[in-house]
Amino acid sequence: MNNVFTMVVPQWQGAAAGTGPFYGAQKIEQMLGSHIVDAHIHVNEQSVTKQESGVWYEYEIEKHLKQSINLLHEKQPKRVFTIGGDCASDTSAISYLNNLYEGDLLVLWFDAHADLNTPASSCSHKFHGMPLRLLLGEGVQNLLNLLPSTLHTNQILFTGLRELEHSERQFIVDHAMPNVPICHECSSLLGDVVAKTGYRRLYLHLDLDVINPLDFDAVACPSPGGFWFNDLVTTIRELGEHYEIVGCAVTEYQPKNDDDAQKVKILVEAVHEALSAN
Repeated sequence: MNNVFTMVVPQWQGAAAGTGPFYGAQKIEQMLGSHIVDAHIHVNEQSVTKQESGVWYEYEIEKHLKQSINLLHEKQPKRVFTIGGDCASDTSAISYLNNLYEGDLLVLWFDAHADLNTPASSCSHKFHGMPLRLLLGEGVQNLLNLLPSTLHTNQILFTGLRELEHSERQFIVDHAMPNVPICHECSSLLGDVVAKTGYRRLYLHLDLDVINPLDFDAVACPSPGGFWFNDLVTTIRELGEHYEIVGCAVTEYQPKNDDDAQKVKILVEAVHEALSAN
């Protein structure tokens, strides 16, 4: 793992519903050990609740984004593993890697939610529902100004989506953004779709609510349906064997018991293997 830059971003303010993701990131950091973690972004455990630019805790999120982007520019890693935190914890890593590889990056969005809201379309005004739209160039201007690059819609491949707001559905339809369905054989199906995109490098955004809550429910926003845990691990391992994965994030973990901790450990190990495979 010495060729992978591992960054802990325990941001919880994007979820704006308690500090569960903050402790989740710390738990994963403990699993990895200090010899694996290269950097830790400072995040306040307590914050003043206020809304700016249509986003709760925008002032804190902006600080985290600036700090992490500056760090990535300083270290210049070729591969990045982000431990979140909420679903927006890896915004900096995706933007940085997309810039580094000059747009030759396909982002696989493993998530029950599309995260395509803007401050204007969001009912909750929670930023963890907006990071992908920001990465596509729309959202809070102060945050957009910090991004090294933005994505095009053809760089996004969804899998596991099942809980969308109307505006997000419309955006996906308008831009013909693909969503690979969830099934027991989906690891090979997902690989086939990835191959057809023509991109050489992959980024895996893993919001743990992509997993079926009957199998794993230690997340901020569990949603019925989703990947079975073992199928998700198999999918990640197969992608690592066949494609160059340059970045990954594990987000939205809220620790509950030893059983979910063991599953997260297995998942993190699979991510390590995938990032180091090629």
